[in-house]
Amino acid sequence: MKMKYLNKIIFINSANIPYAEISVDGNVHFTGTQGVGKSTVLRALLFFYNADKQHLGIQQGQKSFDEFYFRQSNSYILYEVIRDNGAYTILVGRYQGRASWRFIDAPYQREWLIDDDKQVLSDWVKIRERIDKDVAVSARIESGVMFKDIIFGNTHDHKYARYALVQSSHYQNIPRSIQNVFLNTKLDADFVKNTIIQSMTDEDLPIDLQTYRRLVTDFEREYDEIDCWFRQTRDGSYPVRQQALKIAEQGRTIVALDQQLSDVWHMLNHAVAYSEKHIPLLEIEAAEVEADIEKEHNREKELTAEYDKEKDALNQDLGAQKGKLKEIAQARKYFADEGIDDKLALAGRESAIRQEAADKQTLLDDLLKAYASIEEKYNIARGKLENARQAFGNMQKEAYYQKQTELQIKRKSLEEERTRNRNQVMETFNSWRHDSDERLQMLLIEQNRTENALKELRHWHPKATEIKQVDEELQQLNFSEKENAVQQTAVKNQIARITAEYEMKETEIKQASQREQERLDADRTQMREQIAKIHDLLARLDGSLYKWLCENAEGWENTIGKVVDEERILYAQGLDPQLDTVANGMFGVKLNLDNIASVHRTPDEYRLEKNNLEEQVRQINHQLTQLPVTLQEEIAKLGKKYAVQVNPLRQKMTSLKVEEEQVPAKRQNLQNRRHKLEMEEQEQIAREKDVREHSFNEAVLHVNSEKEARNKYELKNKKDLKELDSSFNKAAKALDEELRIFKESQDAVAAERNQEFVAQKQQLNEQQKAELAGKGVDTNLLEQYRRALENLKALLMRIDEERSIVIRYRDTEQNLFAKEPEIKKAIKTIEQRLAMIRQRYEDRQTRIGKKCKEMEERRKKVRGELTHRREGLTLYHQMVENEHLVPDAFLSDDKMKKTELDCQQLLSQLRGTVSQKRESIDKLKSIVVSFNRNFKPQNAFHFNTMPVTDNDYLEIAADLQDFMDNNKIEEFRRRTSEHYKDILGRISAEIGSLMKRRSDVDGVIQDINRDFIEKNFAGVIKSIELRADESSDKLMKLLISIHDYAIENAFSIGELNLFSNNNRDEVNRKVVDYLKSLSHQLQNEPNRPTVSLGDAFRLQFRVKENDNDTGWVERINNVGSDGTDILVKAMVNIMLINVFKKKAAKKSGDFIVHCMMDEIGRLHPNNIKGILQFANSRNIYLINSSPTSYNPYDYRYTYLLSKHGVRTRVEKLLKRIN
Repeated sequence: MKMKYLNKIIFINSANIPYAEISVDGNVHFTGTQGVGKSTVLRALLFFYNADKQHLGIQQGQKSFDEFYFRQSNSYILYEVIRDNGAYTILVGRYQGRASWRFIDAPYQREWLIDDDKQVLSDWVKIRERIDKDVAVSARIESGVMFKDIIFGNTHDHKYARYALVQSSHYQNIPRSIQNVFLNTKLDADFVKNTIIQSMTDEDLPIDLQTYRRLVTDFEREYDEIDCWFRQTRDGSYPVRQQALKIAEQGRTIVALDQQLSDVWHMLNHAVAYSEKHIPLLEIEAAEVEADIEKEHNREKELTAEYDKEKDALNQDLGAQKGKLKEIAQARKYFADEGIDDKLALAGRESAIRQEAADKQTLLDDLLKAYASIEEKYNIARGKLENARQAFGNMQKEAYYQKQTELQIKRKSLEEERTRNRNQVMETFNSWRHDSDERLQMLLIEQNRTENALKELRHWHPKATEIKQVDEELQQLNFSEKENAVQQTAVKNQIARITAEYEMKETEIKQASQREQERLDADRTQMREQIAKIHDLLARLDGSLYKWLCENAEGWENTIGKVVDEERILYAQGLDPQLDTVANGMFGVKLNLDNIASVHRTPDEYRLEKNNLEEQVRQINHQLTQLPVTLQEEIAKLGKKYAVQVNPLRQKMTSLKVEEEQVPAKRQNLQNRRHKLEMEEQEQIAREKDVREHSFNEAVLHVNSEKEARNKYELKNKKDLKELDSSFNKAAKALDEELRIFKESQDAVAAERNQEFVAQKQQLNEQQKAELAGKGVDTNLLEQYRRALENLKALLMRIDEERSIVIRYRDTEQNLFAKEPEIKKAIKTIEQRLAMIRQRYEDRQTRIGKKCKEMEERRKKVRGELTHRREGLTLYHQMVENEHLVPDAFLSDDKMKKTELDCQQLLSQLRGTVSQKRESIDKLKSIVVSFNRNFKPQNAFHFNTMPVTDNDYLEIAADLQDFMDNNKIEEFRRRTSEHYKDILGRISAEIGSLMKRRSDVDGVIQDINRDFIEKNFAGVIKSIELRADESSDKLMKLLISIHDYAIENAFSIGELNLFSNNNRDEVNRKVVDYLKSLSHQLQNEPNRPTVSLGDAFRLQFRVKENDNDTGWVERINNVGSDGTDILVKAMVNIMLINVFKKKAAKKSGDFIVHCMMDEIGRLHPNNIKGILQFANSRNIYLINSSPTSYNPYDYRYTYLLSKHGVRTRVEKLLKRIN
């Protein structure tokens, strides 16, 4: 495989060098005067390896790397690297003012960057066009770390793998060593020691002593503060713990009161918001109720007016109907007096009488047929006489009718006048009666109302709602008390159950840990026995049969080795073995051992087994060390797990106890409230009774007064009506008398005339009878017929005379009497209507009265509630503004909790709870003051020993509650013991790690020493040797002692308990002594920040130059001449680089690096050749510089650097071909 290496470096417009191609595929020597630019070239070569602008040796005040090497946009440095499959090029140019890299997978070509006109290109696009398109070109790389990762093969990006010199993830030591060689000129132990240390890892991590100071400074104070929790009195109690428990419990009480305060405040927020929301609604409701009452009163007036109007109209109709009924009665009386029934009966026979008269006339005519002329003559005469009589009768009738009509008009006028007067009297009476009815009705209603109101007092309990509410609250309080007891029992049971479960689990964990410890102890004992057995066996190795057989009996493993007993024979001493060349067997017995396997083990196998057993013991020790830690962690974890369940229950129990303690006071307050309400109710009932009795008595007086007035007025009305009727009857009687006299006068004249007519008719009849008798007519029969006919005619005449009254009667009957049922029905209807409207009126009045009463009650209730809520809000605002009863945080807490309680009740509860909280806080302060005497202000638990505000005390209670609930003292005990054990462990681990790295240093030193021996050159330096000696640093020696003690006592320290009184006292004492010593030593070196690997040993050199032996020294000084000192430095540096390079090359094969050294010219020419061979044999090319050239043939290339103005010219003077 072809070696990989940097082949060439090219400068283009970089660092004052216009153009230079410098081959570095061998040793190179740069010559030139001071300041000509030799270091400039060397830095550019170093930049290939470390890509770190800050570590190129550029001094402060000089231009930066980017400004100096890439001052123009077309300034470039190129590196050509050789690898297995050809060369590639690295282009370093300027991008955004800083150096950046590109990889070009092809050997360097000048034409890429310089055109035919010899102009250097700056446009990358043009440059890329000049590179063959098949050539891979990487993206721009702007990170030096990424560049180094690519070069040294520490990238996972496969497209960059082709550019790696080596495959190593820990390559940093190589560029760092190359860098240190170039940057450091001195060579002393510290330099080489630091180079070795820095090259081992990315960074030398020192041990921070400030951490140790912080950890151990307060040891004694913390010890005393924790120990006080474990001090007992004679009675076995722990005073500090008891005080802490009291504080925690008092804290829970205050938390419960705070929760109550919060709940009451949230309920008060709800009550205030409810009042603020409902007061306007109540105001509106009060106004609406007032309006509704007024509306009902107006409605009552309207109802009364409507009732009066309808009643008056009905009464008027009733009067009219009753007038008609009276008129009917009078007409009936009149017709009855006239014998209307006989007249009606006679009138009803008119047709029959007329028929009978016609029949009689026919008989008479038949009798007188033969004497018609006689009959006719007398008929004519009788007709004239009848006409005269009828004319007289008609005249009299007419006169009577006229008189009757005249008198009827007068009577009607009298009736109308009487009706008017009667109506007027009745109207006046009815009007007054109506008013009286109204008054009486209202008075009766009022009397009934006041009487009912008086009766209602028996069942009136104005404070019933409040008393009921108090009773309900008492009942609820009793229920809550019982429920509280039930809940306390349940919570106690839960706590007991959880505690028992916790203790059971804790016991199980401890038992499991104990079993595991016993198992590990047993395993360790067994292994230690095996180790001791192997140790004893190996101790017998010298002089044993095994060793003799190995030295004297080749192949013994397959013969005697298969059957000999290892422990008793093979590794036994004193057997004095000898070779017996005669016997070809064992004690005379020859055995075929081909099928017997060899079972013996070599010392190395025993040593390996011993090492394995010792490693297992160490692991068991570690497990035993971790076992108590794990146990405590599991117990702590278990405790936290159950604390999550128990702590809320304990707080719940405290809250329940607080509520239980508040019950008697709440019950007494409620009973006092109830008694006060009962007294107020009795007083209110007594006052109301006086008012209602007075109202009732007044109502009775008014009713009686009205009834008396009604009786008087009714008597007067009857009297007035009687007088009117009497006056009418008297006038009517006079008219009747006048008609009677007129009739009597007429009847007298008619009687006289009728006698004349009868006489004349008798005379005619006698003459006719005589004449007919003379003719032979039966006069008796004729007389009988005529008499019958005359009687019938007389009846018909009477009918005619009575026809007018009959007609009037029938007309009256039809137009008046026929309406009597209707009138009576109308009267009944009107009276029913009057009764109905009165009942309706009264019902409506009752309903309105009831409604008004309800609304008045509602108004009273609304006004009462409005007043109550306004008073509640006033009290609330007074409390907020003036009393400062609650914390300011409450004032901004607007959360709400629904409640039926009002502001007054909640304010009372708030004051009670605040008072109780104040008493609890005062009690808490007293206990805290006593408790704090046990601790200093700066204590391990961070207890506040100087509380000022209430919140300070409450925080102490909360902290102690958590402290005690979670048994944190045990955690502090464990943690403090663990803490100091961890300090020991940390010291042990850190010092152990440091000592392990110290072993690595020993390995590097051995590699360096071995490298010198293997590849030295014959010269003045016969030997260079390095060694790491024991440190003389006191602090480091103490830390190493602590580390050693911790390793030796790993198991005991694993169970460290600084507060134990009965176990591992010696270990405890020794640990405390070490901790105190460490504390004092750290105090003696207060400004020392760290210890590091460099403090763990002293690096020493021993150089032999010819016959000169420096002995073991820490600085190479005056080994020989100046050149010899430089030679030794160069050789040590080369050996360092080689050791680190070989480690990196194990995976991917060796590679070549360059070591840049200034001032090489002081070496003797022979030594220059020797140092070049010394480096080249290790695949390291030296790049040296000096003012002049020495032994140019020892170098592959020699370059002369010269100044031409500001420009530097690089000229190849010599190239050796070999």
